[in-house]
Formats: sequence, C-alpha cells, structure tokens
Amino acid sequence: MQMKSCHIFYIAMTIGFLTMATGSAAADTIIVGDSGTVDYTTIQAAIDAANNGDTIFVYPGKYSENVDVNKELAIVAESGNPDDTAVQAADSNDSVFHVTANNVTISGFNITGANSTEKNSPAYGIYLDGVPVFVPVKDTEVQGCIITNNRLFNNSIGVFLEGSSNNVLSNNTASGNRIAIFLSSSNNSELSNNAVLNNEGGILMYGGSNNTFNNNNISNNGIAIVLHFYSNDNTFINNRASDNEHGIYIREASNLTLINNTANFNKRDGIYLDSSHYNVLEGNTANSNGEHGIYLNDFSWGNYLGNNTASNNEHGILLYYYSDHNSLINNTANSNEQYGIYLNETSNNSIEGNTANSNKVHGIYLKSSTFNTIINNTANLNDYHGINLNQSNNKTVNTDIVTHDFKYCKFLEDSSNNNTVSGNHLFDNGKGLVANVSENNIGINYINDRGITEMPFIGSVLTMIMLGIAFMFIRRE
Repeated sequence: MQMKSCHIFYIAMTIGFLTMATGSAAADTIIVGDSGTVDYTTIQAAIDAANNGDTIFVYPGKYSENVDVNKELAIVAESGNPDDTAVQAADSNDSVFHVTANNVTISGFNITGANSTEKNSPAYGIYLDGVPVFVPVKDTEVQGCIITNNRLFNNSIGVFLEGSSNNVLSNNTASGNRIAIFLSSSNNSELSNNAVLNNEGGILMYGGSNNTFNNNNISNNGIAIVLHFYSNDNTFINNRASDNEHGIYIREASNLTLINNTANFNKRDGIYLDSSHYNVLEGNTANSNGEHGIYLNDFSWGNYLGNNTASNNEHGILLYYYSDHNSLINNTANSNEQYGIYLNETSNNSIEGNTANSNKVHGIYLKSSTFNTIINNTANLNDYHGINLNQSNNKTVNTDIVTHDFKYCKFLEDSSNNNTVSGNHLFDNGKGLVANVSENNIGINYINDRGITEMPFIGSVLTMIMLGIAFMFIRRE
C-alpha cells in the first residue's frame, strides 16, 4: 500500500512508539480515506475490524461519524494537521469519539459538532468514559489515553474525562465550546500546552486528585479554571489564565499547589479561593484584574501565599470572613485602586515581608480583624495610610457559625484588636500608621510622618509603652 512520502518518517516513528508502548510486535496498520487505495472509508469500520494494539491512519478529508472506541488503538490523522482532517458528529446529541477502552491515542483531528442543546444531556467532542454501565463493576476507569494535537470546536464539552485516570491531554486547541475540558472524578492525569480560547468555560474539575496542569493558555473564556468540591492535591504550574471573566476559581478544594501562573486582565478576580484550605500559592502573577488580584473568602484557612504579585487591581490581596491562619510572605501588592493587602473579619494571619506601595487608599488595611501579625512589611507612597487598623461600627457578630469544634465569636463590635505590628517601613504615606479605637501591640516601626494617630482610647499598658518606642523612630520631613 502506498503512502505519501513526506509522512513515511512520521508514520514509522508513531508505529514504533505505539509498538513499544503496547509491547506488541504484530500490530497492524489500517488506512482510512474517502478515495484512493484505502482499507476503509469510515473510522468506525476500521475500528470494528481492528485488534488491540493496531494503528488507524486517517487520510485528510471530512468524516461525518459518531465513533465508538472500545479497543486499545491509535487513531491518528495521517497529515498530523487538524486543518485538513475533520471528524464531525453525525448526531449532534452524541459524542464524536466515545472511548471506553484503555490506551487509546487520538491525534491530529478537527473534532466538532457534538453540540446538543439539551442542558442536562451535553454531547462531547472526546469522551473518556470510565463510568460503569452496571454497578458494581471493578476497574472501570479509562486509563493510559493520549489526546494530542487536536482542535475541538463547537461542542457542548470539548474533552470530558469521567472516572478516567492516568491520561495525557497535550497540545490541543479548544475554542467555541460551551466547556473546553471537564474532569470529573479523574485522577493522575497531565494537561499540558493546551490552548483553551473563547469558550464559555475553560477547564473545569469536579472531584479528582493528583492531576498536573502545565503551560496551558486559558484566555477569553467565561471562567478560565474552576475547581469544585473535593478537587484536592492537584498542581498548576506556568499556566496563563488571563482575559477571562474569572481567572482561577477554587471552591472547597485543599492541598493544591499553584506555582508561577499568570492571572491578569480578568474582569473580576485573578485567583479566587472559597472555603479552601492548606493550599500553596507561590510566585503567581495576578495583575490588572477588575476586582481582586488574589481573594481568599469564607473560611479559607491555612493557605500559604508567597512571592506572588497582585498589582493594579481594585484590591491586591483580600482575606475575608473567617479566612484565618494564612501566611502572606514576601508578596507584592502595589498600585491598586484601593488597598494593597486587605483583611476583613479574619484572625491569626501572618503578614510578613510584603510590599504594598503606591496604592490609592491604604497599603495594608485591617477591618474587624484580630490576632494578626504584621511585621517587616514595606508600605510606602500610599495616598492615605501605610497601615490602617480600623474600627467597624455597629458590627453584628454571628455566634451561630460553627465549623469542626469551634464556635466563631471573636471579632469585637467596633475595632481591630490584639494585632502585632512591628518592623514595618512606612514612608511617604498620607499617614504612616493609624490604629483607630483599637487595642494592639505596636512595636518598633519606621515612619517619616506623624505616624500613629486617632487613638482616643488605648486600653493596654503594653501598647502605650510600645507606642512610645515607635515614636522614637519617627523621622519628620
């Protein structure tokens, strides 16, 4: 059988790789095309005739099919170019490729038209279906699949991994789908170098752990990355989630690692954590978002934020509503429209070594927040205050909020108290340090204006002594 000479090397290398991967030396190659010397004219006919370990090469053309893949096969566009090899759903309510076998490769196709309008019955461009038909069934996960170099366009969901683990999605482009990539209860997979552009939703996960997301570009979607409920122990490195409605949105997920991601120019938040615990955010950039750069909300505990940049947002970094025991270390939050670092109704956070300069209101602002430590930060050139520990008049404290064994009723009605403020550099602000109707431990800070003001009542002898020390270091202009 003759093949195009320019593709002989590519085909040989692919067959060699698949032979090594499957451990079979007797795998056949089956050719699909709409004309010429071919074995079959449809992909489904080739699959039906194939054995596990075979390779199916598909010549350029347009194939109108809904393909069921129930064998361990490599299905590869012979040209390697999605522009000239399209597989369009014959039935828009069904998947283009429905995969129920392990070790399937799908590469080089333009996959389109699975665009059911039924809200509760979406169709999928590629569906890795690890859900058993009969329960209980053991070992039903679809594993070891490689989805690479495809274009997924105009599908309800571009790629859906359901109960499917140890798979690789790489170098795909997903655009114009309702959801580009969706993982449900899927583990140990790698998503790398994918372009997720102009979809209603980018990458969504609902359950699943130990997945790795590297070097993906998720731009101009509704929400770039969404992790919901029980999506724990996943890693995100060097992804770009910019120009979306939200950048990275995490809800009730723990032990995530986010390193060196970029979440800029999103309409709302760059990185948002809601009720999420013990996550590590290191070296991320969240600039020029419409609302917050990095936002920890609603019982987000024990997170580490180190060496991130959150500048030119409405607020740089916001901790809100019982987001306690977090560490903010060596972050940069400059030139935000309001506050660089803002704590509202939080406690026991460590704010250390951060830079919060040139914000239009305050550098570091605490409202109704207690027992936080604010040390060795730099907050210069802010329009109002370098550090402001402010009151919250007529606050209603909810004594009915219970989580684990703790009842939360620790925020005083009118002030931010029992914070430790020491070693901070506060130069050229409207005022350096304001502790308004509050009782705090103010240590040695370095201030070049009138410094600590608006304190009609100080209820702690220790605080009064420390204030005296602080004033010794004030340098008047």
